[in-house]
Amino acid sequence: MLPTYEKIGIWAPIALVLLRVVQGIGIGGEWGGAALMVIEHAPAKRRGFYGSLVQVGFPLGMLASTGMIAWLSLMPDEDFLSWGWRVPFLLSIVLVALGFYIRMKVVESPVFEASQEKSEAKEEKAPLLQILAEHKKNLALSIGLKVCEVAWVYILTVFVIVYGVNTLGLSREVILNGVLLGAALEIAFIPFFGWLSDKWGRRTLYYMGTVFVMLSVYPLFLCLETRDPLIIMGAIAVCMVFGHGPMYGPQAAYLPELFGTRVRYSGASLGCQIAAGVGGGIAPMLATWLLALHGHYGGGHYGFCALFHYSMGYVRKS
Repeated sequence: MLPTYEKIGIWAPIALVLLRVVQGIGIGGEWGGAALMVIEHAPAKRRGFYGSLVQVGFPLGMLASTGMIAWLSLMPDEDFLSWGWRVPFLLSIVLVALGFYIRMKVVESPVFEASQEKSEAKEEKAPLLQILAEHKKNLALSIGLKVCEVAWVYILTVFVIVYGVNTLGLSREVILNGVLLGAALEIAFIPFFGWLSDKWGRRTLYYMGTVFVMLSVYPLFLCLETRDPLIIMGAIAVCMVFGHGPMYGPQAAYLPELFGTRVRYSGASLGCQIAAGVGGGIAPMLATWLLALHGHYGGGHYGFCALFHYSMGYVRKS
């Protein structure tokens, strides 16, 4: 709803950035709170599966938002750039109302209430400071685990679109359809990977995902080079399901389990959001820089492999 630069000048981008900061503050504890409420109500041996149901929110949101953009992309470019892009944001007021209603009904989990009943377990007044002072290793582990996953999904859903459209001259709809297909499949596969993490262990699933990512980066870009719509859509979907899914599915249980009950909300949220900013924010920019440097996807392949090899060190340590 903000006025354009032509109407209010420099205040347009300033207002946009300030609102984005406010949104970032709000989202900081969003995922951590949702994950904890689910896994602390779930049976101990099924936390991976129940936690993965929280993660299904990502492909559902991706499906809704990407589907909306794919539909609006059919508009003339002039209309899309002037007002069409605002439509999905305005429709999200429905989700805002639903989220507010849910918050009004939330109660503390049995695990947290039990810890509060113990005389020695007092409520932490500054859990963030305690994490930075006493849980630095686990915080670093949580950041590394999240970076593995979020960097990859941002490559698939941000950089691949830019690379495919601007460098290869592909249709935006073809790539968006690949993302839509991957998101639709992840709705079923993410709970499956969460269930597997209860059987095989969280670390095993993370290894599967990171190894798949390292092996699939180069073939993914080869598939994009074919310019065949079916091959491109299938490649993006497979990379989302079997690269992103095994890491993302167990994550809602894996990250909070690194911290004690009294500080796990802050610990999991902090690790997740730092990694989201680092991995999600830097990965597409790094990929774009590597593409400009090498003029070909091959240079980017080595950069991605180095990134995920480094991140896997955190998985191995945990």
